[in-house]
Amino acid sequence: MSQARFPIDLHMHSTRSDGDRPPARLVEMAAARGVRIIALTDHDSVAGLEEARAASEGLDVTVLAGIELSTWRDQELHILGYDFDPLYPPLVEIVAHFAGDRLRRAAATLDKLDALGCPLDHAAVLSSAKGVIGRPHIAQALVEAGHVRAVEDAFRRFLRNGGPAYVPLFRLPSEAAIALIHEAGGVASLAHPGVEDADHLIPALVEAGLDAIEAHHPAHSDAQVRHYQALAARLGVGVSGGSDFHHDEGRASLGDCGLLDLSALRGG
Repeated sequence: MSQARFPIDLHMHSTRSDGDRPPARLVEMAAARGVRIIALTDHDSVAGLEEARAASEGLDVTVLAGIELSTWRDQELHILGYDFDPLYPPLVEIVAHFAGDRLRRAAATLDKLDALGCPLDHAAVLSSAKGVIGRPHIAQALVEAGHVRAVEDAFRRFLRNGGPAYVPLFRLPSEAAIALIHEAGGVASLAHPGVEDADHLIPALVEAGLDAIEAHHPAHSDAQVRHYQALAARLGVGVSGGSDFHHDEGRASLGDCGLLDLSALRGG
């Protein structure tokens, strides 16, 4: 396995949300590639943290508590949380709420697909997720049932935002997500702002306490990386970065995108 470009990767997903590798396997991959600090940032979940930290014992890999919260501030935004207390009671409560709402959303989506002539085994789909269930699990089920040829087709035809089988997900107000991460002792960063086209919202998020901007992301061009580095410096916040690894077919593998020094996260 080739050596990673960056020793710090603060954005990745496991089977506890929409990734295809168990948390322990991500830690092993990080160690093999020379990535020394990681954050497991599953969507609206910290369920994989204990497994990841157990797997890191005896390896030169530090696992920070991480999460990617689904939020809303005039549009959908994702807020990354790092190095917080995963047992902070209000955080535990909101994570449980997200899990329950994702089950509600999945059931409603399956009902819509039934009505559209694409029936799936509801129990099998709901049990396919090893953590919080998301649209990728349903998309894969549509492929396996022969209703579509590929996951991308499932999203294009049915599951995309506003699509015929789309069901909205609960989202925290972005300011509330930032406050929650701070209350739990952590650092809050805006995920992939170039993907979200969120530049116009960043100053207000900084006013609400945002600590960092994810400048280093595989979907960002070199020009965008420089832009968000400069914007972070101008606003007096830090910079985060990570591969956003989900599977081998993604844009980047572990450590292909990230940070050289953790002090950048806090504007150091």
